[in-house]
Formats: sequence, structure tokens, C-alpha cells
Amino acid sequence: MTDLNETAPPPAGFGVRTARPSIQTGLHRKLPPLVIRGTTLSHLSRTVEVEIIPRLVMAHGNAVQQAVPSPMPADDGGVAGFAELVLGTENHRAADLIQSYRDRGVPLQTIYLNLMVPAARHLRHLWMNDEWDFADVTLALWRMQQLLRDFSPAFCADAGVKSAGLRALLTAGPDEKHDIAHMMFGLVLAGEFFRRDGWDTWIEPDPAGAAFIETIRTQWFDVVEFFASNDKKLDDLATSIRTIRRESSNRNIGVMVCGPAFTERPELVLLVGGDAVVSDFSHEALQAQNVVNLLTERR
Repeated sequence: MTDLNETAPPPAGFGVRTARPSIQTGLHRKLPPLVIRGTTLSHLSRTVEVEIIPRLVMAHGNAVQQAVPSPMPADDGGVAGFAELVLGTENHRAADLIQSYRDRGVPLQTIYLNLMVPAARHLRHLWMNDEWDFADVTLALWRMQQLLRDFSPAFCADAGVKSAGLRALLTAGPDEKHDIAHMMFGLVLAGEFFRRDGWDTWIEPDPAGAAFIETIRTQWFDVVEFFASNDKKLDDLATSIRTIRRESSNRNIGVMVCGPAFTERPELVLLVGGDAVVSDFSHEALQAQNVVNLLTERR
């Protein structure tokens, strides 16, 4: 566990493999486990209809229902200008810029998605193209994490948070240590959107560590979300997901994936054995709720 975790104290009985009470919100079609090997052609047709297509719909998210974010002001240097601020040593300047947007009526959600997320990608690009060194970019991304923490009370207050009674475990894909700062920014941002929607969140950045397995065995989580920056380790990710399903105290745990590896090819969620792709941070809690509902009804 890291000091980034801000979860409510676990209810009595955590660590005991008991069934979570059924959550009856929303109607979702039952989906049996995805099994194709050894089936006949007629069975394969049925499989595509009732299993693969619904999962692909979940993988792409509820795009038709997503609201268009408010536009960012066109001044202040944009994404590259914000990246320059967090690369500098005067930490307050980036916070002052965010506050100036808020003063002009721009919601924090828009600032996060339209300014900070692209800035994080820009910083990663600067490092990968040797325009800035690893240490400088890492410090800038850690400063962006701190900005998320600083504005967290206001972000949650904007939504009037009410507890959903659900918990999410956020972690990295296998072998992401080389890109730890970018990955951690993504996990902390995901955690902010979950918390805004009333979820408890827990961050374990190393899914291969003993602490991760101990956590998944002894704590109850409704979903686990993996952040993968590339598609080079999909076999290892699939192995991690199988381990979670085998070891979790919640035998019906949902598995979500996010990050650049799945942005252009969300259908890869089927290959790794996940349940949904996070297509939009602002809707991930809704996607997670849909996964929980679907898996609850499958029991």
C-alpha cells in the first residue's frame, strides 16, 4: 500500500471470503464466461451475439451519453505552457493558473481532462524524445499529482459526494516501472474521479509485489483497474488478471483497463480477460457500476 491511499476504514469482516450483498441498480443482460475454444459454428454465432458484442459495447463505454466538456480558454499558452509551468521550480504558478480558470467558470473536470491529461502526455513525449531528461519530467508529473491532491476537496465538493458503498483497486500494468511517474498520475487522476462519485479507492502500483496479492486476498474490492501505457506486455497483463480472479476475496470482482495501450484498440480487453475499457475518466465510475451490476446478476 502507498501513502496515496485514502480509503474509508474497511467494514468488519474484511479478509473473510464472503459474498457481497447484491446491488440492484440498473438492468443488465446476463453474460456467461467468454469461452470460444472447442465450440461449433452455430455456438460461435450465438457467442458473438450474446457475449462478444455486449462486451465490446462495454469496452467502448457509453459514448452516446457522454457530455461534451466545456472548452478551455485559448490563452495562457495552452497545454505546452502548462507543462512548462510544472517543469519549473515555482510550483505555485501552475496552481495559480488552474485557479484562474476556475475563477472564469471552467469546471475542474474540464481542467483535468482538457489541460492536465494532455500536459501529462506532452511531458512523456518530451522525455521519450530526449527534449527533457527523465528526472525533470518525473518531478513535473509528481507536481501534477500534488495539484490533484490540492484541488481534491473542491473537485469532490462540486459533485456533492455521497458514498456509493463500493471500492476500487487501482494498479499498473506489468513492467510499468520505467514510466512510473506518468502511470501514477493516471492512477491518482482515476482515483479522484472514483472518489468524486462516492467510491473508496486504493492504489497499489506494483501488481507483481507480495503486498498486492496480500491486499487482493484480504480486502474486498468491487473492481480492479489496470493502467497500461503500451501493448508490449499484454500476456503478462492477462496473467495478472487471471491471478486476481483466482485470489480475490470477491469471486465476482470486475476488471477494467485503461491507458494508451487500449485507447486505439479497446477490443484488446477481450484478449487480456478484462470486463471493460475506461474510455473517459469522467464516466469510469459509471462504467465500473455497470460492470458490478452485470457480474452481480451473473452469480
